[in-house]
Amino acid sequence: MSGFGDDDNKGLSADDLALMAAIVVVIGDILGLLAVLAARSEKSDEDTAEAQVSGKRSRSKKRKRKTS
Repeated sequence: MSGFGDDDNKGLSADDLALMAAIVVVIGDILGLLAVLAARSEKSDEDTAEAQVSGKRSRSKKRKRKTS
């Protein structure tokens, strides 16, 4: 018996092709998930840095309150 398909066909069967396609789809989904997680992490890092910068700005611009 050959590695792929049956002995009469000597090629890939429909089941073999479907399995390979499913594997490719799963790999693509995993790569997409990793890209989303990396983008979310990058955005979170940017937001944290921006908050730190704006926090420093707001502290430096404090004004005294007028008392009556």
